[in-house]
Amino acid sequence: MNLIQQYISETPKQLDKIVKGSKELFANVAKRDINKIIITGSGTSYHSGLQMQSLMRKRSGIEVLAFYPFMLTPDFFVGDNTRTLLIGISQGGSSFSTFNAMKTAKKAGCIVGTMAGETGAYIDQIADEVMTVNIGEEKAGAKTKGYYCTKLNLLLLADYIGLENGNLTKDQFDEDISNLNQTLEQFPHAYDRAYKWVEEHKEKLAKTDNLRVVGPSMLYGDVLESSLKVLETCRMPVTGYDFDEFIHGIYNAMNERASVVILDNGTEPRCQKMIEVLGDWTNNLYLVDTSDANNGNHFGYDVDVPKDFETFIYPMLMQVMASIVPTVMGFDPNTPKDPNFHMKLGSKKFNH
Repeated sequence: MNLIQQYISETPKQLDKIVKGSKELFANVAKRDINKIIITGSGTSYHSGLQMQSLMRKRSGIEVLAFYPFMLTPDFFVGDNTRTLLIGISQGGSSFSTFNAMKTAKKAGCIVGTMAGETGAYIDQIADEVMTVNIGEEKAGAKTKGYYCTKLNLLLLADYIGLENGNLTKDQFDEDISNLNQTLEQFPHAYDRAYKWVEEHKEKLAKTDNLRVVGPSMLYGDVLESSLKVLETCRMPVTGYDFDEFIHGIYNAMNERASVVILDNGTEPRCQKMIEVLGDWTNNLYLVDTSDANNGNHFGYDVDVPKDFETFIYPMLMQVMASIVPTVMGFDPNTPKDPNFHMKLGSKKFNH
């Protein structure tokens, strides 16, 4: 078991720790008079906010939006921002782009919060609210456990805000925790199936020339994160698209060498038709869902989880692929191509 696989396996236990520490963590921020949340971060951090923003809106009853740091320029913040909470996410806690976006937001009058993966993070120094994500140790370059942990931290923040402002009842809050526990109970089974499927098909997957990951809007953050994980570790071209964006031109790049993974949560009725049409150009088409399917081109996690919590299952297959396939290709999935890249670019205060 390599580091990435170890961290995926540890995820349910770590998520349980986050739930248990959440009441104290969000006690102060939930009482603030907030009418808008802006989430910012890069890579995995951004994907976590993008994936959770819709669910956070439902739970908190307020506007929640995710943006890359470069989008948050001074002209972005107009009007009265005193009731806006800007959350900077950085798993290593030292991203300069996220820190600079936080400074811009603070100057515009926003309440500034942070969700870093460790205490005493560099970005915490200007925060009004420090909401550290209890990730635990994660030394692999490609983050997996941290992605799930950050998503849960964001969801719980929205739950506590919604509970405080009356958008969420105590029964609804308790139901969220119950549904999460139901999902986490099935996590090991889903992981075991994903691991066995990738092991069985790793030789073919290692020959992938270029890969597209496609999914519905409800899983768009997971689509982008799945793409990033395989790109990081397999070091090959991988792109992720919302289903509707894929059919608007991207299909033109399909050929016999191309591969497509479709995440199908049942909200997009054209998934099977897509496979039929793309089948004219390539046989490397994979459908991923929660059924009990388990053949070469159709993988099912064989779980039954609440729709809002499927995000804690769907990225898993691609994360496992990112941990296994690189070894067939001759790469160490735990180590970035250049461990000193961020120091050379000056993009982080510390090299993690």
